[in-house]
Amino acid sequence: MTPRRGARPYTRAMGNATDLQSPQDTGAGATPATITDDRRLLRGVLMHDMRRDVRRHLRPMLAWYLLFTAFATVAAAPLTTWSLAALLHWIERPLAGEFDGVVGALLAFAWLMLAAAFTWFVVMLQQAGMLLVSASRGCRYRTAATALLGMLRRAAPLATLAVLQVAAHAVLALAWLAIGALLYARLLGKFDPYYVVTARPDALWWFLGGFLPVLAIGLFLHATLYFRWLLATPALVLEDRAPIAALVRSRALTRGRHLRIAVLVVGVAVTVAAMPLLVTELYDRAATPLLDWLPAHRLLVSGGMVGYLTLYAATVLGVLFLGTTLNALLVRALFQRLGGTRRRCQADAAPARPGRFVWGAEAAFLALALVQATLAVVGMNLRHDVTITAHRGASTVAPENTLAAFQAAIDAGADAIEFDVRLSADGVVVVFHDSDFRRIAGDPRAVVDTPLAAMRELDIGSWFDPAYADQRIATLAEALRFIDRRAVALVELKPDADNAEALLDAVLADIARSGQADAVVLASLSPDLVRAARDAAPQAQLALFANAALPGTARRTDFDMLGLHHLQIDAAAVAAARRRGYALQAWTVNDPARMARYMDLGSGYAPNAPR
Repeated sequence: MTPRRGARPYTRAMGNATDLQSPQDTGAGATPATITDDRRLLRGVLMHDMRRDVRRHLRPMLAWYLLFTAFATVAAAPLTTWSLAALLHWIERPLAGEFDGVVGALLAFAWLMLAAAFTWFVVMLQQAGMLLVSASRGCRYRTAATALLGMLRRAAPLATLAVLQVAAHAVLALAWLAIGALLYARLLGKFDPYYVVTARPDALWWFLGGFLPVLAIGLFLHATLYFRWLLATPALVLEDRAPIAALVRSRALTRGRHLRIAVLVVGVAVTVAAMPLLVTELYDRAATPLLDWLPAHRLLVSGGMVGYLTLYAATVLGVLFLGTTLNALLVRALFQRLGGTRRRCQADAAPARPGRFVWGAEAAFLALALVQATLAVVGMNLRHDVTITAHRGASTVAPENTLAAFQAAIDAGADAIEFDVRLSADGVVVVFHDSDFRRIAGDPRAVVDTPLAAMRELDIGSWFDPAYADQRIATLAEALRFIDRRAVALVELKPDADNAEALLDAVLADIARSGQADAVVLASLSPDLVRAARDAAPQAQLALFANAALPGTARRTDFDMLGLHHLQIDAAAVAAARRRGYALQAWTVNDPARMARYMDLGSGYAPNAPR
């Protein structure tokens, strides 16, 4: 075969049993032959190397996987979560509301990069242990215990490697993010974001036409950088190289082979990602219907559910283990076939009685998990004190944020009515969501620049249905007087630039004049505004609406209710809310099945059409 011009030779898939042995079988000084056949690389890695390594190292890797799961659960995951939460709390910008301005955006970006570095570091720790296991032989317990000590010994260099890789990706991301921000400011900056999402003006397509090629180029460069440094971890672990030297080594091994490597890595990644989905689908279609055959007896049903969930969890855990193992073995096989070391790694000192060491760690992990599960169940104390909040009134029955929508919500039996308020040009608090009237009334004027008298001329109902052509923008005072304690008023503050304090003062004044302070809850996406409301009105009921929340990122004294997107709410979130003494609300929930789930959890929810 004639070698392809410019191709870098790499270790070939040797054709006999002796040649296919690993270095521990052939000796440390063996020099592998090289070829340039890409098809043989793919076939050799997939059909020989990975299959051989799975057969040889599966049981030691299972022991390592269990041991690392215990380590990650007890140490790595809590340390990562609470460190990131503490940082957010320190900069007083919890990932629970909005990051405003350039400084806030940069802080958010820096935090996300740090979170990525922590996450990548944990992934690299797991991969390092599996690489050490795959390079060793012997008792699986001793191998797993030795790999844990070897991983810990290399923790500092791996952390440095993770920071270097994430920092490089961050610098690259800043470039295309800056271009996207400039395009957005120029083409869509004059529009309200909600209008852009719902109305999809022509400017949106111009923005996408300009930004999508930039994004595609950026993602291509990210992928190139990822595949270029794919083998840095085995270079550090198996060849004991320094972090920067490991990156250089990986670059040398992968030069000119990014496409072939991508085919392998992406193919395995898609397979691994599909496996849990297939398991879930299989259980939903085949196993879940079997639960209906159980006799209607509480103990039998509970026992059946426990058995079902245990079997499902064990299956998913097994699939995740298999996926993690395939990924680690793929990286090792690529590293060796592209010219990486085949020598046996120097074994780190193993602890005495490694079997007891491994299973002792697992016993501690299971005991901790049992205690945590027990505390969670006791702390949840499931009840059905669920409240229903009509989002912008009954906004699928009548135009949003109108008196007609409020009446429909009351007629439907809603416990609370959520609506948005802004400040007009003449300082009146009005009930309106968007920053301008473009989406609702086809008028591009901004709310903050329009006096109340001019707003009264706008028809804000015909866009929904001509029958509501008489609906006009209401003031906060009018809305409170109309609701008249028939439901709790959940008032979300929507400040414009530089008028947050004025809006808060005006809202508090209207509430005081209404005499309904005990039937009003003030809400905002801004933690700073919620904190200011607590300082100005200590007795007010306050809600923080959140896009996401990590434990410890917001002070408990700032709010009485936490509103989360419904996908962020689970049993742990409900238990945490009850333990810390605040209400929890899921928004926006319109699916009956999801409503039933949150009712079972004990969380309030906010639909567009209460019923």
